[in-house]
Amino acid sequence: MAPIVSEEYKEKMKSKILNSALECFAQKGFSTTTINEIGAHSGISKGSIYNYFVSKDDIYLELLNRATENDKIDITKNFSKLRSSYSKISFLFDVFLTLDPFEPKRAGQNVVFYEFTFHCTRSKRLLELITDRGNFLVNLIKETLEKGQEVGEINPNIDTQVYAHKFWLILDGVSLQTIYKDFPYYDVLSEMKEMYLEEIKHK
Repeated sequence: MAPIVSEEYKEKMKSKILNSALECFAQKGFSTTTINEIGAHSGISKGSIYNYFVSKDDIYLELLNRATENDKIDITKNFSKLRSSYSKISFLFDVFLTLDPFEPKRAGQNVVFYEFTFHCTRSKRLLELITDRGNFLVNLIKETLEKGQEVGEINPNIDTQVYAHKFWLILDGVSLQTIYKDFPYYDVLSEMKEMYLEEIKHK
């Protein structure tokens, strides 16, 4: 009879696998990392890893899902402290202005994220799953802008759907440019923030 494994133990094992996988992905890239390498890094056998995840794709999707849930919690908590839509948009820009995109671990995670995004274009199932995350992020900005329009704070003439996408395009654009170590990330993002906020402000 197989021993009973507690949920706490299962979660501990899953977290260990996920943490090791993220480090391996950041060091070697998503495509070239193997389950064997994740197992060697985590000290967990390949067979045991398959007890928790059916594939390397599923490992990364779980990492992405957890990151999304953490983002939702953090954003909701901080948004509740801010009264205006304008200040909420400004706050989100500032979140990225306080990050260090050149820090090796964060830089590696960014590379893995974009690498996996392109990887997903080859799979309809994967593309649908990461599109759900994208929709959450876009809708977050769209709904914030719409609430601001309702109270006369945000420019009523802007297309909130377009400007929601524009917000994330700005952030994706500056994040991608950080592959160049001399890219003036903070200066460019600060300038883009001021331009964006000026455009959405109800004059």
